[in-house]
Amino acid sequence: MISIMRVLQAVPQIDKSPEGRATLDLGQELVRLGHESIVVSAGGELMDRLVLRGSRHIEIPLDRRSLWSLRLVRRLRRLIRELEVDVVHARAPLPGWLLWLAVRGIPEGQRPRFVTSVHRLYGGGFFNSIMAAGQQVMAVSGFAGERLRKQFSRKLASAPEIVPGGVNTREFDRSAPVSGYWHQRLLNDFPQLEGRNWLLMPAALSPGNGHREFLQLLSMLGQQRDDVFGLIVGEVPPGDVKYARKLERLALDLGLSDKVLFMGPRRDMRELYASARITFCLGERPLAYGRVAAEALAMGCPVIAYRLGGLTELLQQCFPQGLVDAGDTEALLEASMEVLKRPVQVVSDGLSLEDMSARVLALYARA
Repeated sequence: MISIMRVLQAVPQIDKSPEGRATLDLGQELVRLGHESIVVSAGGELMDRLVLRGSRHIEIPLDRRSLWSLRLVRRLRRLIRELEVDVVHARAPLPGWLLWLAVRGIPEGQRPRFVTSVHRLYGGGFFNSIMAAGQQVMAVSGFAGERLRKQFSRKLASAPEIVPGGVNTREFDRSAPVSGYWHQRLLNDFPQLEGRNWLLMPAALSPGNGHREFLQLLSMLGQQRDDVFGLIVGEVPPGDVKYARKLERLALDLGLSDKVLFMGPRRDMRELYASARITFCLGERPLAYGRVAAEALAMGCPVIAYRLGGLTELLQQCFPQGLVDAGDTEALLEASMEVLKRPVQVVSDGLSLEDMSARVLALYARA
């Protein structure tokens, strides 16, 4: 039985970054389980959602990497003592250093436990080494944990605990049917989707995210089947407008004008995952974890991804036949054809927020 805890999470911003989303998710679960969730950050686009779900937010500029930020240490120390925090959980290097200094200034018998968690792949160097200095250290994947161990083995008190990110299965509920109204409205907007197998590519339109490979795959698939249609979902980040236009021209050059849609950012990802035959994750760079892949798998949608980073572990657990070597065009085509030929089973056990929070709370309890 875990006693009620007061947990303070610190993150630069409550935004759509891996750290921001993880903070939002854990805060929601802490509140649901009867614990007290406090978040310190500079604010951000998900802050209202965080507060609506029951966490208390305290705005402190933890996103400014500057010597001036050291003046925040005393304020954080006072906050920790006034709130009688049991656990302080740092999710990025700057909040990590400030919390570490704040906790060290508290008498030893009154100190909360200092926990760090790694949600991305950090470079070496003194500044990032604080992520390995927690009394308990978590990593979002075995890949990220091993990277941390190699870089900062002297800092680690013990091997990082692997705690994969969780998917909100109340939002991404594979057992709930897709609304007929949603489906009809989409077909009214895009009648060319009728009777096609939808292939989903959710990624910001930036270099290195695999859009060229996806378009080339669509072209090859189109030579063998006439029932496939590509849906490219994602925003165009500032500075990448020219790149997005090049992708649109490439689609035209490949003869895909009637086989692909650039849909921009969408709020109906649950329905798109549920309706797509395959979701593709073809980024060239290894990731610590793959939230898009996890959401698609949680919805029962097969994922085809490059054998890179934390995505490898995720697909080995849920859909190993979706793993292909990066750059292997033939393997990508073959894996796609195999999924399109027959129904496949996707395992989604262990991906929920409840699974994630249980692991985190067990770690807190050991601390």
